[in-house]
Amino acid sequence: MNQKIKTLFCVLPLCAVLPAALGYVMGPDNRVEITEEASDADAIRQTGMLRIQDEEFVSGLLTGENCDVVISAGHAAIYWESTPRKGWVKGEVRGKGKFRFNIDPEGGGDWQDMALVTSGYAHDDHVGKDEHDWSIFRISSPALSDCKIISVLKDKQNCKSHLQMAGFHFDRPATKLIDRNCSVKRSAQSGIIVHDCDTKDGSSGSPLFCEYNGEFTLLAINISGLTNRDYYDAGVYGKSGRAFHYRQHKNFAIAVGGEFYHALMREMSASKLRRNEEKR
Repeated sequence: MNQKIKTLFCVLPLCAVLPAALGYVMGPDNRVEITEEASDADAIRQTGMLRIQDEEFVSGLLTGENCDVVISAGHAAIYWESTPRKGWVKGEVRGKGKFRFNIDPEGGGDWQDMALVTSGYAHDDHVGKDEHDWSIFRISSPALSDCKIISVLKDKQNCKSHLQMAGFHFDRPATKLIDRNCSVKRSAQSGIIVHDCDTKDGSSGSPLFCEYNGEFTLLAINISGLTNRDYYDAGVYGKSGRAFHYRQHKNFAIAVGGEFYHALMREMSASKLRRNEEKR
């Protein structure tokens, strides 16, 4: 066979797969853009973007009486593995600790400087373990003049449906998207939740809310997704899947409980004190 023809046969399958891989999300893609009219819920309005040294971004949720507490994934703050060619060292703070937050990057909102308060990855033996993949940040000054305290769902079993996830994704940067049509598929004692919300690279740190009669409570923070290596191949967020099935595709989130919950409550109390100081 002519060498050019051989090359063509090799390239054609790649060309067929590549667009699907680039457009891929974990699921059939029910994500919709959040418009100003549709973002009346404070929980959605207070979901924003994190930038790490002005380059990488993930999602996070703003809360606290002083509007200066942000919660996100652990690996948004601390490297979860060593990658020598990129200079990443497992356990080190990402981006030299240069973190910023914006609740409306597409609309030209202000970027707020913030610092890492604590993370489940702060202990060396916790780095890379899903049950410790959470972080809490403190913004240098209030990001809003007023924001709602987002309640944490106490009984995780009460949110099998009515699950919504808001956040940012690499395929549509700076645009806040929400999947209103997802649910919890499985919960583990370690605090890990398997869900079927549509995710993609960049959706780490996105809050998962339980919505009932217009009230939003925080259930968990999205941390990762993968596909079964026997089904379309793999790695985090995988390649092109035709439809979501939680036995082939798995999205993971960490529930706000245990050590995560207690650390958040301590920072919420500190935020209240800062608010009182602001009023004086």
